Amino acid sequence: MQSGALMFLASAVISAMTVAATPAEAQLIAYHYDGVYSGGAPPAPGLSDRSCRALPLTRIDIENGILRAWDGGRQSVKGFVTHDGFFNADYYFPGRRGVVFEGVIDTGGRLSGGIFDGGCAFVIEMTKAQ
Repeated sequence: MQSGALMFLASAVISAMTVAATPAEAQLIAYHYDGVYSGGAPPAPGLSDRSCRALPLTRIDIENGILRAWDGGRQSVKGFVTHDGFFNADYYFPGRRGVVFEGVIDTGGRLSGGIFDGGCAFVIEMTKAQ
């Protein structure tokens, strides 16, 4: 993807997170990735401090192209999925503003992404429930 397209996508994501999507932004959102994804979010070896522990992120729900997850009753993830399967979301650590959570979903239903926060990097691998 070219840098201009990445900048457009980033600005669309920020706009979608803060206000209702404009018609142009709504065209980016894809519904064919909708479903429930489950897996884990362990710290990435070699990229994380020894004190880093796995995130309690074990399930992601995508409905109408909107990606969401909850940890212990609080919403921890919010973002959207594009037609190419790319997603950009915020991961909300307790007491902090969102941290970027980016990745891709392939046509086989495998979600792969990452979160980097300070000295901790997390690799998220999930599969879509059949």
